[in-house]
Amino acid sequence: MEQQTQQKKGFEPLEKAKLAMRLVNNPDFEKEIDEYVSGKDYDEHSVNYFKHQIAIQQKLQSEGGKLLNTSGQIISAVISAFTNNMRGTLESNNKQSPPGS
Repeated sequence: MEQQTQQKKGFEPLEKAKLAMRLVNNPDFEKEIDEYVSGKDYDEHSVNYFKHQIAIQQKLQSEGGKLLNTSGQIISAVISAFTNNMRGTLESNNKQSPPGS
């Protein structure tokens, strides 16, 4: 007796890319994906994997934003320290130089 197995479909790369562009900033992306695949013959593993990819992308964007903000603060602190150091050096040099030299 031969068992007939029907292969469920996975996301096509172009379809996946279009969906990802729409969903990457959507906090309710899982619901929207579920609505998209509802009634269609998608492989559950493929759908869950795609949800996982979107979740990772959202986390990367969030963490990347935090890192960019922190980097900006560090650069600002370094420039401020450098400016203060240069100002102090110039003032020190001006005090040490006798007038008219």
